[in-house]
Amino acid sequence: MQKLKGLIAAAYTPMHEDESIAPEKIGVLVDYSVKHRFAGLFVNGSTGEFPSLTTRERKLCAEAYLEAARGRIPVILNIASCSIEQIRDLAGHGVNHGADALCVMMPFYFKPASAHEFAEFVKEAARACSGKPLFLYHAPGLVSGGFPLIDFLKIMLDEVPNFAGVKYTNSDLFEFRQCCELSDRLQLLYGRDEMLLGALAMGAGGAIGTTFNYLPRVYRGVIDEFEAGELGRAREWMRISHRAVSVACRFGISSLKLFMKYAGIDVGPMRTPCNRITPEEEQAFRQALRDAELEAWLG
Repeated sequence: MQKLKGLIAAAYTPMHEDESIAPEKIGVLVDYSVKHRFAGLFVNGSTGEFPSLTTRERKLCAEAYLEAARGRIPVILNIASCSIEQIRDLAGHGVNHGADALCVMMPFYFKPASAHEFAEFVKEAARACSGKPLFLYHAPGLVSGGFPLIDFLKIMLDEVPNFAGVKYTNSDLFEFRQCCELSDRLQLLYGRDEMLLGALAMGAGGAIGTTFNYLPRVYRGVIDEFEAGELGRAREWMRISHRAVSVACRFGISSLKLFMKYAGIDVGPMRTPCNRITPEEEQAFRQALRDAELEAWLG
């Protein structure tokens, strides 16, 4: 797989007010991503609420995104599960519908006890990918293996030809840099939006993020100024990102979809058990956008 460079949008799963899937909105989201020159889409990840979806719903979203994106923008499809059989099923489905790459995570319930055990699990997933590139979604804030990531990566580099890299959603930039230096074959895609500038300094060429969806000009500004050697200006762009992240922390995870509504595309609510934002909270959210001077940067 050609390495992705720049901003990769963590794709939403749009829903109706009753929390049923709204696949008819996916084409609009892909058009938006193409218009804003995203380097790729990460489908059925955390932003896509994959733990809250059935297998049928995950396939429905994958099909809609892959059909709309075909020939226009690359798609990394998350097939993470605690069930290796479900992973095989989702991998085969993704390959058949044209996914450019696939991605797995550490199981969250019965956890492998060592890097070797986890590698054996991921090898099984890799075999189901029919040679397509396979990434690891590393998010220790959500699920951790309790062993050094670098030990796992060394095994994968030695033994799994289609292992492509890591979606690195962690704040440990020391470890991130260590992983970057392991091999030119690996691609480390950074996944903590509010720390993008630090990751660029440590060698990140691409990043996957939720807030990229509704602040694409801001994060492109960060990258452009960093590449131009204008670190002061890059930090100014990051200040806008930090204001948006602070608003999201105040209103909860469901505000990530509410931000997108005010960027121009209503992707509906997040599914239970995520918090449901009341009309009164939405009014307060709009005021918070004004107070943080974010409205002009959305979309």
